[in-house]
Amino acid sequence: MAPPIRVRRPTCEQERVRPRARPTRASCEGTSPRGPPQRAPRVCEEESSCAKSGRRHATSLCVLSSLIPQFLWGVRSERTLAAPVGSLRAPTARERAAIKDGLSQVSKGKAPVLLRLVFHDAGTFDRETGRGGPNGSVRFELDRPESRGLKRGLKVVGDVKESIAAKGKVDLSYADLIVVLGAWAVEVCGGPRMDVLIGRIDASEPDAENMIPDENLPAQGIKESFARMGLDTLDLVALSGSHALGGKGYGDPLTFDNVYYKTLLEKPWLSQDSMKQMIGIPSDRVLPDDLECRPIIEKYASSQAAFFADFASSYAKITTLGYSS
Repeated sequence: MAPPIRVRRPTCEQERVRPRARPTRASCEGTSPRGPPQRAPRVCEEESSCAKSGRRHATSLCVLSSLIPQFLWGVRSERTLAAPVGSLRAPTARERAAIKDGLSQVSKGKAPVLLRLVFHDAGTFDRETGRGGPNGSVRFELDRPESRGLKRGLKVVGDVKESIAAKGKVDLSYADLIVVLGAWAVEVCGGPRMDVLIGRIDASEPDAENMIPDENLPAQGIKESFARMGLDTLDLVALSGSHALGGKGYGDPLTFDNVYYKTLLEKPWLSQDSMKQMIGIPSDRVLPDDLECRPIIEKYASSQAAFFADFASSYAKITTLGYSS
């Protein structure tokens, strides 16, 4: 078994504000605590422009039995993060084998919605209350406006869950499989391999409303919403690179690369070309003009390796919110 991602010891200041580990389902049963509703920027938007134009990629329908990523074996990263605690652990050899078999049934064309599903499940986290986060609650939130299009992604998760339970006799939570499939989506589209810990507990009810980051906020509002989750500006910029997938105008919609950042610096939405004006979403367009975000964008535009390393670290961070010490 490969070692988990290297981790960073939290500072004293971080130690004082970090939330306690998520309580078990039994201790929460019968309660429905809620934090105060807030609005903040959406991390990831589903592919739409390619679908509307009727374009399809030939690879989007293929079954990837020969392309199963090795993300469960580990990832290198220039950044470090707080160590997951509680029930989170590395998957066993049996669990890895079952997951690999389950992933063989998933087509590459599902990658964009599966990655988006991760951020919609984890993006409800509130550092002050410790509520929300990667807990599988998104399956109760599909009727919300921000969840448009996620139903088909959740169906894939459910199919994989049933498959590995039937064939491999392995029972993983929806919360774990959402994270696992998000990591698979990144790697199968050419992104970094990422180590995934498991042991998340599924919520039995939806998280509070109005917690998913809103895409129309200014850059400062976006940064504040990420801070609410315990994430910083680098996490914001790195995770926004997920917009490379899904047909929003950042190169090939099924290729995970740093074209997103190169495009942000070009600002095609200011062009006189009506097609270029449609590239990106509002939360993308405000980033290159922010003094904190721009140097990070420039770094990733010039170094895909730096982007991959930071994305892997930030992905591990957002998918363990509520479980960190």
